[in-house]
Amino acid sequence: MDPRVEKQLAQLRRKAVDLGLGPALKLVRDNVVPTARRNRNDDRHLALLLSFVLRENSNCIDVGAHRGDVLRTILQHAPRGRHVAYEPLPHMAASLTTDFPMVQVRQAALSDKPGVLPFTYVRSRPAYSGLRDRVPDTEDVEQIEVAVEVLDEALPADYQPALIKVDVEGAEYGVFRGARKLISASRPHLVFEFGAGARDYGTTADEMYTLLDDDLGLRIFDLDGDGPYTLPKFRDTFETGRHFNFVAHP
Repeated sequence: MDPRVEKQLAQLRRKAVDLGLGPALKLVRDNVVPTARRNRNDDRHLALLLSFVLRENSNCIDVGAHRGDVLRTILQHAPRGRHVAYEPLPHMAASLTTDFPMVQVRQAALSDKPGVLPFTYVRSRPAYSGLRDRVPDTEDVEQIEVAVEVLDEALPADYQPALIKVDVEGAEYGVFRGARKLISASRPHLVFEFGAGARDYGTTADEMYTLLDDDLGLRIFDLDGDGPYTLPKFRDTFETGRHFNFVAHP
């Protein structure tokens, strides 16, 4: 780091301590910074994984496509694939449709039962939006209703994905439960988040592990490549939050 930048940062830290913000700085250093670093590493490793796994004509499903960051990388490696993106927020689904005209964008959430459900749109932090209200009262929140689909029922019978990416703020277990037939038939790579948000849905590490490993016959790895995970290790990782992004494959 440039010495001048280091000096400026040191001055800012001293000023923050003088203002009584020392505990807040420690909280950021111990929690926010490691999580951000973990996300950056996982993003790099995910891009590398996609480059190895996908062929030009591979089909992919992006569940929780948000602004299309992962979808864009998918298209770089699989430009001739038949891709499907799920995004329940209307304005983001509209943007995805405009930005990715070659992708089938579905304005819906996914679970193991179809219908219409309440959905918490976090205006101040859209990435935290979901089927559960998980944010502090200080956030700008709007309650809307969204359509909910089931992957096993929503896609053509001949559709075979090579990869399914799921990042839906804790609701990943329901998505996979609703895609058991598709996963069993196609044997895709599953890239998914599984962290603290799952607790708001009552999902345990044991339930997720049993579904993916025991029922579907997939091996679970973190995005550093460590694995396959045993149940005790997966349970411990979930409890400690050491990793929250994973890949499962046959």
